[in-house]
Amino acid sequence: METRTASPSIETIIKDPARHYRAPCDVVADTRLSRGEKRRVLESWALDAQLIAVADEENMAGPQRPELREVKLALLELERGR
Repeated sequence: METRTASPSIETIIKDPARHYRAPCDVVADTRLSRGEKRRVLESWALDAQLIAVADEENMAGPQRPELREVKLALLELERGR
């Protein structure tokens, strides 16, 4: 019996973008998402990066994730219409 793996919902992706993409630029390149969905995913990723940066500053290191700069660059790329 063959099992099919359904694509995760946009809400699932938004909850943990790093689980579904290796890098923020991969979100921009994903043809399955609309421009608005990409923005939502990247904004969620930016918030995660900000929270991790704050935790790092307070010596509460978390998982290694892309830095906020990478996410901001991906958002700029999305705005440029790529």
